Amino acid sequence: MKNLKIMQKILILTAIPLILTVAAIMSVSIYQMRTLGMQEVEQIRYTMMASKQESLRNYMEITATSIRPILETESDIYTAREKVKTALRSISYGDDDGYIFAFDYEGVTKVHPAKPELEGKNLINLVDVNGVRLIEDLVNAARNGGGYVSYLWDKPSKGREVPKLSYAIALKEFGWMLGTGFYIDDIDDAVLLKQQEVDEKIQTMMILSLSVGLAILILIIIINLWLSNRALVKPIRELAESARQMSLGKMDTVITVNSKDEIGELADAIGRMQKSLKVIFKKLKQTSRN
Repeated sequence: MKNLKIMQKILILTAIPLILTVAAIMSVSIYQMRTLGMQEVEQIRYTMMASKQESLRNYMEITATSIRPILETESDIYTAREKVKTALRSISYGDDDGYIFAFDYEGVTKVHPAKPELEGKNLINLVDVNGVRLIEDLVNAARNGGGYVSYLWDKPSKGREVPKLSYAIALKEFGWMLGTGFYIDDIDDAVLLKQQEVDEKIQTMMILSLSVGLAILILIIIINLWLSNRALVKPIRELAESARQMSLGKMDTVITVNSKDEIGELADAIGRMQKSLKVIFKKLKQTSRN
């Protein structure tokens, strides 16, 4: 700093606080925007999940209602089971890809419209890639009054396993678990899309903030340098030139700086020194003549 000129020092002292201020404002803005974005993302996830849970529960209530007359009117347990199976296989929803499945409490498949070849097989030990014992968990949820189970299941349209949510209820008359499920990967897709939207907004805001901050920074620096040049640098240079002229013996130099700040005090001090030097030079001349 000692080797820098006044204009350079002023530039540094002006730029650094402004840069820090702009950086702080940007950091706070980005944090707030990211926080609000995450809240929106979580709200989307919560709303979509709640909607799917409600739909699954409604489908199962409709299913229970649709087979209730069979249970109430058919006295033969075997005939009732076959009629319920037929009724369950006929139920479809959501562009006909939604279906109702049924397992007994031991995990034996009773109804599976999507994969009829599974009927009669015991799937109690079926687990997904994360180790979720999905049939066992669905049976337990049903026996406990009904509940949801999330697991991974193959989705042909994507060619891989994706999250699926199922809801199960108990058919106590037969000792069965009835259930249905939705793929919920669309929730992750919607969340990812919203996250990308938030990131794009943050990026746009950063570019805009940097542009505006840079423009303001340049404008303030220009104004500050112009004012500093008029109020500080120019008067100091004039005083320096006056002092240099006096050092060459030119005591008639006119000091034009006139202000009430520290520079004015310096100008006043140089003016008094000029008067004192004039008196000294005058006495020296008289002494040399004598």
